Amino acid sequence: MSDGTRTPESRGQQRVVWQRLRDTLRPQANLSQLIVGLLCLLLGVSIAAQVGRNDDQLEGATQQELVRLLDESGRHVSDLEVENAELDRTLETLRSGQEDDVAARNAAEDRLEDLEILAGTAPAQGRGIIVSIADPQQGVRASTLLGVLQELRNAGAEVVQIGDVRVVASTSITTAADGTLEVDGTALTAPYTLRAIGDPAVMEPALRIPGGAADAVAGDGGTLAATAEDEVLIDATVPLSAPEHSQVVK
Repeated sequence: MSDGTRTPESRGQQRVVWQRLRDTLRPQANLSQLIVGLLCLLLGVSIAAQVGRNDDQLEGATQQELVRLLDESGRHVSDLEVENAELDRTLETLRSGQEDDVAARNAAEDRLEDLEILAGTAPAQGRGIIVSIADPQQGVRASTLLGVLQELRNAGAEVVQIGDVRVVASTSITTAADGTLEVDGTALTAPYTLRAIGDPAVMEPALRIPGGAADAVAGDGGTLAATAEDEVLIDATVPLSAPEHSQVVK
């Protein structure tokens, strides 16, 4: 009875069947596989030869040579650690130097702004007072107006403007031939207005001290009024001139 499997009857047929089976199971290597296999073989031989050579060198070395090799390896590691530490310190120095440079630059810029305000080359704003001096008879003298300015300075005024003129260290208050008051050559018209930045709680009472600025103005036939302001704007500036006869001492 047949079970669906056909058995070769002759030896010739059996050989043919076995030949076909071997051909089917035999690996089919292509050119790429042969190249890869050859490279793997060469790499394995090279590694084995190198390991064998190192082993032969170590096996043939004396105890002193082995100790020397170990010491050299240790020194090499130590040198690398020292170099790494130096690089870390250099990096940290560069980082801190950049931070110091930024801080120094910011401080210099802040200082420059302060100096520009003090020198009168930049506008300024802040708390202060506005002083108005009425002079209906044009009797207020230059010395009286200068006394008002000095009183403001003594009371802590940081920046002062009279009319449209910025007050600086070289500012002068004079009287023209026609009796008009002038500040740095600029004529003033009454009422005279002084803007001062500073503590209004100190400057305003200072002007009203008995026998002080307000009384001097009244003695010249004028009246002085001062009001505290949270925001006083001083926009007048002076050009910066280069010194002709002086120089920085180094």
